[in-house]
Amino acid sequence: MTMFETQNYEVASGINYEYVYIKANNDSKATLLFLHGFPSSFYCWRHQINYFSKQGYGCLAPNLMGYGKTYSPLDSNEYRTKCMVEHLISLLNHLKLDKVIVLGHDWGVRPAARFVLYHPERTLGLILFNVGYRKPAQLDLQQTLQSTKKTYGYELFGYWEFFNSDDAAKVIENNADRFIDLAFTDDPKLWKTDFAPLGKAREWLTNGKTTNRASYLTEKDYEVMHKCLTVGIQPKLNWYKSAIDNIDWNDEKDLDPTMKRPVLYIAGTKDYICVPQTFVNQKELIADLETVELDTSHWTMEEKPDEANAIVEKWIQRFI
Repeated sequence: MTMFETQNYEVASGINYEYVYIKANNDSKATLLFLHGFPSSFYCWRHQINYFSKQGYGCLAPNLMGYGKTYSPLDSNEYRTKCMVEHLISLLNHLKLDKVIVLGHDWGVRPAARFVLYHPERTLGLILFNVGYRKPAQLDLQQTLQSTKKTYGYELFGYWEFFNSDDAAKVIENNADRFIDLAFTDDPKLWKTDFAPLGKAREWLTNGKTTNRASYLTEKDYEVMHKCLTVGIQPKLNWYKSAIDNIDWNDEKDLDPTMKRPVLYIAGTKDYICVPQTFVNQKELIADLETVELDTSHWTMEEKPDEANAIVEKWIQRFI
């Protein structure tokens, strides 16, 4: 099986998941469950899948809801994290996998962390890239925008208002190249001025601004990303809509927020949206937490794959 030969499985009636799966060499090697974020796909884990499968580890990387051939409804109310977790459990059962190490990046952290809260018995540990653990809570977006502007000088999540607008999908699809340039810029500080603040992402896309793309993004990487941004964007944006609408709160309000498994948090010191400082309180709910900072922006495991892989491999030795 080649690294990106995909399979499909109906995790529930009418709900398909597309995934890449490479079986572990033997029972002594753990299986890693990779959960991607926006606007990626399982492809964002290409360096990790390639490396860890060669080391004999199992690698399971699904396209999450909204991506590829995986179930991608237009109704944002269908994007409940609890349902996604049960989809993943169904997939593990299908593949006869008992316990996994869960890795999440960006929006993938949401189901990754909740996977451990709902099913600690199916997890060995949790690895979070760029986004740390946030306990179940209701989101007040306007309050968050005000507080982050007061603390950092700009709204960390101002672009959420654009992503939540009725025409966001069309604007992004029509300006995919500019979006890729901004998301994967070689100047991470642009996110402080032209992506995160209120109105700036829309302005960038509609005013024809350009910047240099990061050097680690190959032509193949660009092609994959471009397809991701020009096919079915609205379901991908539903991750933002569902969070703004707090659709998880009824499921999560009575959850014990304490992490009952070891956690590795890998932060990017040049990530100006998922700022490491905003996750300092996660240690209060994680008894076994290791934090490592890398000199990267938001796409840590793609920017410095060798360093990221070495950190992950050293940490997961505890489970062997």
